[in-house]
Amino acid sequence: MVVKIFTNPVNYRLENCYKDESDSILIGVEQGAYYALRYGLDLDYVIGDFDSITETEKKYIDQTARLIKTHPQEKAETDLYLAIKAAIQLDPDEIIIYGGIGERLDHSYANILYLKLANITMTNDKQTMFMLDPGAYAIDNHRRYISFFAIEDIKSLTLSGFKYPLKNHDLNIDDTLCISNEGSGTLQFKTGLLLVIQSDL
Repeated sequence: MVVKIFTNPVNYRLENCYKDESDSILIGVEQGAYYALRYGLDLDYVIGDFDSITETEKKYIDQTARLIKTHPQEKAETDLYLAIKAAIQLDPDEIIIYGGIGERLDHSYANILYLKLANITMTNDKQTMFMLDPGAYAIDNHRRYISFFAIEDIKSLTLSGFKYPLKNHDLNIDDTLCISNEGSGTLQFKTGLLLVIQSDL
């Protein structure tokens, strides 16, 4: 089962990045909820404090959404974090977040950190990102660039098949060696936590 979350900023077109799957649960957050509902998706529920939408948009959500979980504006967690927390409780195989990366650098950085919480992919029209635990993986990259960053120090990172291969490199958290690679390939590493960013920008 897959949980799909639609959130701010709405810098994506669902016809470009969304795939309908029968075994999925759909959660909308703020402006992302409004956009997904207007697109025609039948959201299972909507989460937010609704401080970033208009009264007209909120009225449409009230009239269209199955279930709305309203939270106070003054709270310790972001709306997206609350949606991810709700998604994790459903014990999905994967969580896909549409949106999440925009002009608010503080929110974008927080959203990237949320990728550590579960098997989460964050995507929009131009970028896709996720984190990997130690192991071996085949990466099918359809975007122009692919970059790798150590969120926790990486031991023995090997990249094969990409434009710029690498063999048994210890990638530390302050090491930018693996930015702007290209193509698809395989990777493996022994310890640490690896952030993968695929980008057309």
